[in-house]
Amino acid sequence: MKTLYDKLKPEIKAKLEANYAEGYVTSIDIIFKQLKTNNRYSALTIDDVKTLNTFSDVSLVETTQLDLMYGDHLFNN
Repeated sequence: MKTLYDKLKPEIKAKLEANYAEGYVTSIDIIFKQLKTNNRYSALTIDDVKTLNTFSDVSLVETTQLDLMYGDHLFNN
């Protein structure tokens, strides 16, 4: 079964990796660990989702409630 890390949209993964390279190593390491050990979006905490949105530079203005509820803005199904 694919992990959440495997399901990340390529542009989201690229932005996380870019922020890793810019010095946000600890935060990105923590979220990558969560993504590599879980296969369901519902297993993530609110803080995990907040970190994902922050370090992938997602505009929450354009994010719908359903996106936040199901993670469609971050993951391929």
